[in-house]
Amino acid sequence: MYSILEDPPQELWDSVLGSLAEGNFWQTMEYGEITRRAFPRTMVARLLAVDRGEPVGIVQGTYSRYFGFGTCLVVHSGPVTKVEDGERFHLVKHLLTTLEDFGVRNRVISARVWWPDGWGLHEVFRELGYVPVGKFNLYTVNLEKPVEDLWKSIDYNKRKNVRKASNEGVEVVETCRYDDLLGFYRMLEASAKTHGFPASPLSWFEAMWEVFRPGESSRIFLAKWNGRGVSGVFTVVHGRTVYALAAGSLSEGWKVRPNDLLHWKVMEWACERHFSRYYMGLVDDPVPTEESKSWGIWRWKREWKGDLEVIRIFDKLYLPKYRHVLGIKRLVERGYEGIKSLSI
Repeated sequence: MYSILEDPPQELWDSVLGSLAEGNFWQTMEYGEITRRAFPRTMVARLLAVDRGEPVGIVQGTYSRYFGFGTCLVVHSGPVTKVEDGERFHLVKHLLTTLEDFGVRNRVISARVWWPDGWGLHEVFRELGYVPVGKFNLYTVNLEKPVEDLWKSIDYNKRKNVRKASNEGVEVVETCRYDDLLGFYRMLEASAKTHGFPASPLSWFEAMWEVFRPGESSRIFLAKWNGRGVSGVFTVVHGRTVYALAAGSLSEGWKVRPNDLLHWKVMEWACERHFSRYYMGLVDDPVPTEESKSWGIWRWKREWKGDLEVIRIFDKLYLPKYRHVLGIKRLVERGYEGIKSLSI
């Protein structure tokens, strides 16, 4: 039987997480700390499983507290284990069961687990009463090849746009300056407004800037044209993966294709330093129609010739009789957003 430690020391935690050579940003202690700093209502749950004195599994989730309740305990890409396949089922089940016990003790109403499809073990969730509620795709580019081969592997149209940006005088720089963080965030806000997606708050990026230390694990890459930043990407490194966690651009530079050159230069940088994957966020299923609203983003990402990783979403109500609290929380948040919009 596994023993469970709550809030274990980081060296034990990292000894499990280090078994994943590619890395797992979402299950790092740093991710929990970033979320807590960026969103003051956030609480972090961390459980570590020990077998005969050896750390063998972890799970981290975050949730918010309202009216004395935790709303939804969200687990990204976990639990993580380092046991043989025959034991994984039992260990994952034990960690999820213990997580539910933790949630009930702390009056957390529900849970949501984002589970990579390639990890299998879907029967664990069925046995524990989780309900599959959807899926999404993560997009990554394989960097385990020489830069020359990586260049040849991407779509012809992508190579053409990279050359165009370079010929137009676009330059890509790596920066660790706080002023450039603010400049990047203005680009992100502009893209969010243009394309209709929600941008994470500046506090999220400031927290990453502090926790992951600029120039060590976090970096901003900017594409500059005519001396002005027109495109940017915020990256974090964990394991052998470079995560492009957010990107934005200004419409004034679109005609010279700065985004294509920007991401190519980051991949080139990562490839030369022997990273294995470049994470590019979400992408829709690979059969859109040209009428689809997301066709342009889908095509732009797929031209990098990367891989889709399917993430399954599983939900469970821990405290069904208190589900109405979730509805009250949403009403309060909508009311707050309405008041805030009137004050602008």
